[in-house]
Amino acid sequence: MTQMEGYYYIVMLAAACCMIVTGIILAAVKTPQDEPATKFRIAKHSLTVAVLLLGALNLLQLRLDPGGDMRYLAGSIALAVSYLQAMLFTMAVMVLIKPDEVTSRRLAVHLMAIIAVDAVLLISLFMLPRAVFSYIYVACVLLYIGLLIYYLRWYVNCYRHFVRQLAAYYEEDEIERGLRWLNVIFWAALSVGVLSLLMLLGSREVDMYLTVALVLFYALLAACFINYELSAHIILPVLAMDAANEVAGEENPQHPDRLMAWIERGGYLDTTRSVKEIAAELEMSVGQFRTYFSKVTNEEFRTWRVRKRVEHARWLMREHIDWSVTQIARESGFNDRSYFYQQFLLYTGTSVTDYRRTLMQ
Repeated sequence: MTQMEGYYYIVMLAAACCMIVTGIILAAVKTPQDEPATKFRIAKHSLTVAVLLLGALNLLQLRLDPGGDMRYLAGSIALAVSYLQAMLFTMAVMVLIKPDEVTSRRLAVHLMAIIAVDAVLLISLFMLPRAVFSYIYVACVLLYIGLLIYYLRWYVNCYRHFVRQLAAYYEEDEIERGLRWLNVIFWAALSVGVLSLLMLLGSREVDMYLTVALVLFYALLAACFINYELSAHIILPVLAMDAANEVAGEENPQHPDRLMAWIERGGYLDTTRSVKEIAAELEMSVGQFRTYFSKVTNEEFRTWRVRKRVEHARWLMREHIDWSVTQIARESGFNDRSYFYQQFLLYTGTSVTDYRRTLMQ
């Protein structure tokens, strides 16, 4: 055995052990047992299976020489597992942001399609001439790339919807701080899917270095997924509200007066109260509040609130030229200064610096 072969076996064995340990840790993580967290538990199980699959693949690669006579079998198995992992990862992430999209039927359709492709790939390996198998193999690789693109578009569309939901429920900067890890989950998973293509090159050196990178990616995914449980108290109420699809219901004659009083006293400047608390103050459900507010103002609450805060900031700049930008942002309901700069430019078409310079002139 050469020195490189020795390194290869050590790295692959260590990676397999790390993946199996990560899968065991994920399986041991306790999740909420209530009804809103049902699909979250399913997602955790899916991610656990995906991690254990990589561990099993690493052990299998120790028995197969990617650069020798068994390179076709090694590449086919790697591609087949990559298909399954792409589906498991995507479904797991989608459950976190839009659980109603992950239905039993959709899971069954994707799983059956992937099993069919994997079956064709492996059967053609043993039953057809190598020349014919090569074309089928290339077609399966291209199909895998198409699957990654499909999952990417699906995620981006659902993530935008998810952010709009949270934006109507919580403060914008709170969302930015609390959910940054969610994007890390998906983009790391997508990177894993793309890097898996390198395993098809049939090189021990590539397999060895790539496996180390994949182990780090999977550990990051597991950490981010566990972090989801820590933020579940923020996310699950929003998902439950969306699933319930609340409607406005009967309109209370006191709603207009209460809403106007809340606006007049500058309630939209208070960053300590969530939409749920504001709705409760006005004796509405969140769904009733959002629907009624849109009907009265012809705007979504989040858009209206940011616009009003920017207008208030402009008024403060005119009335208090000596105030700092930080003080103006805070008094206008913006906890994050960079977010204030961004929204001011978006709603006024000019930067904070240019606007203040104009006032001083």
